[in-house]
Order: sequence, then C-alpha cells, then structure tokens
Amino acid sequence: MHADEPGHELLLREMGRINSELAAQRRLSATTLHDMSGPAQVVLGLSESMLEHPGLDPFLRGRLEQLYRSATAMADLLADLNRGFSLDNPTHLDVRRLEVVELVSSVVERTRLLADAKRMRLLLLVDQVDGQGCWVDGDPLKLERALGNLLGNAIKFGPTGSTISVAVDRGIEHAKVSVHDEGPGISPEGQEHVFDLFHREPATEHLPGQGLGLHVTKQIVEGHGGVVSVQSRPGQGATFLMELPLSVDEVYADLA
Repeated sequence: MHADEPGHELLLREMGRINSELAAQRRLSATTLHDMSGPAQVVLGLSESMLEHPGLDPFLRGRLEQLYRSATAMADLLADLNRGFSLDNPTHLDVRRLEVVELVSSVVERTRLLADAKRMRLLLLVDQVDGQGCWVDGDPLKLERALGNLLGNAIKFGPTGSTISVAVDRGIEHAKVSVHDEGPGISPEGQEHVFDLFHREPATEHLPGQGLGLHVTKQIVEGHGGVVSVQSRPGQGATFLMELPLSVDEVYADLA
C-alpha cells in the first residue's frame, strides 16, 4: 500500500483517534486514583487514631480493627495501581509466612456485615488443622483479596436467608480453603469459562459486576503456586476451592 492511497490515510487517522482515546483514559484513571486515595487515607488515619484510645469498648475495638485493615488493604491496592502494578501480577508479591485460619477468619469477619444485610448465615468450618496451625508463604493483601472475591460472589449470587460455608482444611502439601453458596449454580459450559476475563453467566447478567473477580482470584492463587477450581450443578449452588502450597517446613514436618 502506498502512502498516498486513501486506505493508508484512513488507517493513520484511526490510529491517531485510538491513541487520543487511550491517553484520555489514562488521564481519567490517574485522576480517579488520586481522588480515591485521599478518602482512603482519611479513613485509615482516623481508624488508627481511634484504636489508640485506651477506653474503647471491646466490641467497638473489634469493628474498628476490621475497618482499619480494610482501609489498609484499599490504600495498598490504590498505591499498587498508582505505581502501575497489576493487582494480579505474581512478580509483585509481598511474601510473608501466614497462618491460613487467621487470614480466613479475618476476611470472614469483615464480610459478615455484608452477609447480615441479606440475612445470610456465614459459617466458618476448620477441619484437620491441629494446634500448630496451617502455614503458607504468601502476600496477605492479595490472598485476602482473592478470598474476598469468592465471598463477595457468594453473597451477591446467594438468595436472601441462605447459608455460605467457608472451610479450611490442612492437606499433606496444600492448605485448602473452600467457599460454598446456595446460589443458582453454574452450568457445565459456564464452569469451563468461569475464570475467564469478563465472563458472566446468563442467569446472573442482571446483577452488578464486570466479571473480573474470579479472573483476578485465579491469577493471584496461581501466582502463589496454587490452583483454584469450581464444582457446581445448576440450581444447587457452587463450591470454589483454593489450594495453596504449605510452607516448606510444614511439608517436611508432616513427612518427618
């Protein structure tokens, strides 16, 4: 194709238009992130200062601790975005040694208020976890986000008054965390694509969401060397299972 042909000029104009739109979207994203960071820091600072008060009622202190941790998670996620990091990029993990039951319990308690709003029962079941705990090496904020996505979906898709069960099981080489809901379930075809970007089941397309949460959860779990899967039958709810490698010394301890 010669430069003076109409098709070439049309292609150049179209590329220019696309570049302009992308630049505008980047500016909008940067502005939005900046505007969101301010309120997050305010909530973080206020909750931190209130937690320093010596005379706090224990119930109120517990709620403030949940608020503080949620605000910390939000501030860190916004900071990642401002730095241009992908939230599901496994090369940007702040790896620590984590006790899975404690991590899951924290996320469940912070989510309980959302379940209460729909009069849903939120159960935490701990199986085969001895007094030594269940330890993994991972990024706490990202793993909390992965589990939070599963719990958020269970609450969103589960009917009012239903039950959500979260179970922690310590296997030989993996920590297993499952989330079971009593929602509409997922078709066999849908299960093949449920972790795809922007995937939505036809039966739930009327509900809010963009089909991002499960994809992000999959990326986070796989970034930790784990796997996430689903079992479901239409009309009988769904069970999502996260499997994370135990810390190396945990595996050796079991083999000793």
